[in-house]
Amino acid sequence: MRLVRAFRLRGAVPVFAGTITVVLLLVFFILLSTSFLMQPGIAVTLPTSRFLLPAMQDPLVVSVTGGPGATVYFEDRAVEPAQLGARLEARRASSRHVVIKADTDAPLSLVAQVTDMALEGGFSVALAATRPAAPPP
Repeated sequence: MRLVRAFRLRGAVPVFAGTITVVLLLVFFILLSTSFLMQPGIAVTLPTSRFLLPAMQDPLVVSVTGGPGATVYFEDRAVEPAQLGARLEARRASSRHVVIKADTDAPLSLVAQVTDMALEGGFSVALAATRPAAPPP
């Protein structure tokens, strides 16, 4: 006995259905993964915490490294702490938020000095002094 289809598939729809599905899945995964991109900049070792910063729209990032030669970086360039206020003021139109990434060995006095300069300039300051803690085993 031979079975006959009541509806005949014609054209390119069946051929491209799989391709369209794969393309839509790729677009979906790309949209989801854009929030997990690595942030370029100065490498600092942050202490761990159970709490994280909320997402901000285009913040200005100031990095404070630790060790004997503690340095302040703004826009991936070393900056003297005295010049930081003027550099932040020049970028005020682009963002009102400053994120300070302080290394574990960064001097607290230098971090406080950078925070004061940003607050004096009218910026909202978030101290990114932590990284996510490892989940308990």
